[in-house]
Amino acid sequence: MTGGTPRSAIAEVLQLATAYQGSRALHVAVRLGIPDLLANGPRSVEELAAAADAHAPSLRRLLRALVAFEVLVEEADGRFGLGALGTCLCASAPDSVSDLVTMWGDEDFWRTWSELEHSVRTGETAATHLFGTSNAFARYAADERLGKVFNAGMTALSASVAAALVSSYDFSGVARVVDVAGGQGRLLVEILRSNPRARGVLMDLPTVVTGAADLLRAAGIAERCEVVEGDMFATVPVGGDVYLLKSILHDWDDESALAILRNCRRAMSDGARLLLVERVLPERVASGSNVRTLLLSDLNMLVRNGGRERTAAEFSALLGAAGLRLTQVIPTGTPFSVVEALPVPRDAETVRQQGPMLAAGCGPHE
Repeated sequence: MTGGTPRSAIAEVLQLATAYQGSRALHVAVRLGIPDLLANGPRSVEELAAAADAHAPSLRRLLRALVAFEVLVEEADGRFGLGALGTCLCASAPDSVSDLVTMWGDEDFWRTWSELEHSVRTGETAATHLFGTSNAFARYAADERLGKVFNAGMTALSASVAAALVSSYDFSGVARVVDVAGGQGRLLVEILRSNPRARGVLMDLPTVVTGAADLLRAAGIAERCEVVEGDMFATVPVGGDVYLLKSILHDWDDESALAILRNCRRAMSDGARLLLVERVLPERVASGSNVRTLLLSDLNMLVRNGGRERTAAEFSALLGAAGLRLTQVIPTGTPFSVVEALPVPRDAETVRQQGPMLAAGCGPHE
């Protein structure tokens, strides 16, 4: 095309503009239980409609749309089966993302994203604008349905990166892992199963850790993992060799994130390690599917929690203000990286904090 925008670019823009339609189609199929109904093989539209309590002609239109996305396949006889992208949507699949699709497609997420313009214009979260709460978490505790959807989604997200984390970071020789705000413990399960001599402490709010005991028992590690009800803004369990924070800091603004890190530092010995499992933004943005995932997550934090995704330099500054030193950033082959930090020795930290006063002639005894 000469003298204008190439048709391929126009097509890509329009695909982006209508991306929500594919997302909604996927969410409805999962809500209807279609992937699970197809787990044992292809079925007719009539069978699926009867099992899912759906209108058969309309359901067929939904299923055909998902064939175009390779979620499903249409057989020569008109039956539908799972496609290349469909097996991970079955609840029974070991790598199931069904609960994540359910969470991200939930009405609560749609409502907050509908106010993205408001958040961009004002800096206020959509949660505050719509519901009068400072962030989404206050509503997870108050709304049992929403809390269950969110906790299940976060457990699925942890499961999707757990194996990659364990293979990317060396936990050998670690005696005690403290998973701060660790949800129901899915990530900690993988670490302890891969390190039979290690013990764990799972800490989160009482409303969150209620389902942890069943998961720990099913994984065969309940005897090696203590479950602690607690608030990371109040205190963090002491005595860990490794302190783990997965997808925590991105939920909060810098002031709140710093409060969490300082509580971790207070609990840590000088020989302990802190691991942040977070999406790490590049210093400069280029196009590509991987960076899109990171930046859309950043917008999600804007509308829902008031948090943000951060660059390595921004993590380093936060850690430094909390008496910690960033030592390495380890990619995991997923959207998440491991940000490792070590404590600044307490004597050195005291000198660092008092340095400006001493330089000005205002020593501690004056």
